[in-house]
Amino acid sequence: MSNKTRFFFAIAAVGALLGLIYSGFSTADFVAHLDRQLHPINCTFLPGLTEAQQMGEEVEGCKAALFSPYSSFWREQYWGGVPISLLGLGLFTFALALALWGLLGRGGQAAPLLFLLLSGVIAAGTSVVMFFLSATHLGSFCTLCVGTYLGSGLLLLGAGLAFLGARQDRETARLAAVRPSGGEAAVAAFHEERDARRSFVLAAALLTVELGVCTFLPTVVYLNVLPDYGRHVTSCESLQDLQDPQRVLIPIGKAPGAAAAPVAAGVAGEQALIVQDPLCPACRAFHQRLGAAPRAAQLDYQLLLLPLDAECNWMLADSLHPGSCLLSRALICAGDRARELLELIYDQQDEMRQESNRKELDRLRARVLTRFPELARCLDAPDTKLRLNKTLHFAVKNALPVLTPQLYLNGKRLCDEDTDLGLDYSLAHLLASPAGAATRPTGGPPAPAVSPGAPTPAPTTGAVAPAAPRP
Repeated sequence: MSNKTRFFFAIAAVGALLGLIYSGFSTADFVAHLDRQLHPINCTFLPGLTEAQQMGEEVEGCKAALFSPYSSFWREQYWGGVPISLLGLGLFTFALALALWGLLGRGGQAAPLLFLLLSGVIAAGTSVVMFFLSATHLGSFCTLCVGTYLGSGLLLLGAGLAFLGARQDRETARLAAVRPSGGEAAVAAFHEERDARRSFVLAAALLTVELGVCTFLPTVVYLNVLPDYGRHVTSCESLQDLQDPQRVLIPIGKAPGAAAAPVAAGVAGEQALIVQDPLCPACRAFHQRLGAAPRAAQLDYQLLLLPLDAECNWMLADSLHPGSCLLSRALICAGDRARELLELIYDQQDEMRQESNRKELDRLRARVLTRFPELARCLDAPDTKLRLNKTLHFAVKNALPVLTPQLYLNGKRLCDEDTDLGLDYSLAHLLASPAGAATRPTGGPPAPAVSPGAPTPAPTTGAVAPAAPRP
């Protein structure tokens, strides 16, 4: 084997090693959250050498990737699902072994070369798909993921060059070899070709088994040690009184991000109540996760506003999200367009939070009225403020924590610990829970809902998508 081909094997080995390191730390971060709590995560190109962090802009991309539906599969069957990085861990281990085999001078055989190249193609192809999902669906990139993409690219490059280099080495050796002439040469060539085919078939079969074992054995082990979380996700409290005679709940239909559906009374399907503050960043993040959850299409949401703003919330001494009272009144006024307004607020939430923190409530008001000018007369109307006050009384009557977001499915609360990685699993269990179905919200006589100008009847059913209660 030429030194050039060995160099190509070295490139493949470096790529496989990088992929192994980054996928290993990604898996470790995922597994750390299996206690249903939040933990610091690694979001750096030097994992293990720099301190893991839980908060801050530098880890937001990694948190978005970790809690997204693309980080794992079988999420409804298992809490959190099986991390995709676990499969990467096995694949890169297999590729690293083959690359080191090549560096030791044994990599010129056709089967190991082919399977090293196959490993690179699988790793790089998966990286391209995940890169596309991050760019188009998450809008951010995880540093560990980018490191894995880099490792996959180097693996594919090194494997491809090694494949071509080894073939060239074999051709050079064949031309340099002195062979007998005549019939003996033909017989020898026939036996060599037959033995090469047999060796390739046997080696390919063995490598196929090894690839399968390396890739899927970690998943088998993982599933066998994963605890059963079924009893935990249904252990949180239920609403004490589901009646809403004051009609303080705002119907918004499907969760933002899910397929739009008309909001109407008596809609078939499960009932979901979400408690949130319109300026709560965790609420926005949870809306996005809920909109991507497969079970979200079943749910019709009602929104219970709980602004964490002392301007209107008499349960608070200080404002956590100043300006949320103004936006809550706007949502009350929006009536049938509440979902549309909620999506606008989430789209512009970063700018709105900056303005609210600077006490620039006039700019906040202008953002809403530019899109919804018909709300101008309603925003500060006494009826609007009264309905928002009744909303807070509804929260007190049901002993709700002063916390956003919260989600209740058929009256049963989704535990705070299950709003991110365990969301799909918890939704499946809560929607199948007989206790939850028995406490389904009931309707009542129509009550006035504040609209721009004068009160108008409000729909009797609907729902809202919650946000993650944990930072």
